[in-house]
Amino acid sequence: MGGSGKRFGVLLCADDSEYVKKMYGGYFGVFVRMLEEEGESWDVYKVARGEFPKDDELNLYDGFVITGSCSDAHGNDTWVSQLLNLLKKLNDMNKKILGICFGHQVLNQINPYLVNNKSLVMLMVS
Repeated sequence: MGGSGKRFGVLLCADDSEYVKKMYGGYFGVFVRMLEEEGESWDVYKVARGEFPKDDELNLYDGFVITGSCSDAHGNDTWVSQLLNLLKKLNDMNKKILGICFGHQVLNQINPYLVNNKSLVMLMVS
């Protein structure tokens, strides 16, 4: 497989546990190991800590992954509201977006059609 030159961002919605830090270097490492293909580049934004991509950076990305979180996807946390605003922009730009657990729930809030009428893949990890 040749280098694709594609670029993706992980919107990290949780703090790393000590175990995940030790085993994978953090949740970012988990997602990159699971999804990365040769030639791609991946960046992380710790959105639960208020770190978001700037509007002028969004066009640099082919897609985004929204991770799980212990936070309430329907809650009033400031960062969740900011995430919803970002996802609306990404949806309007027709960016590829993969939501996992919490990420899936917030995607449903911005556009239920994205979640209800598209094919979903459930990954079972043992």
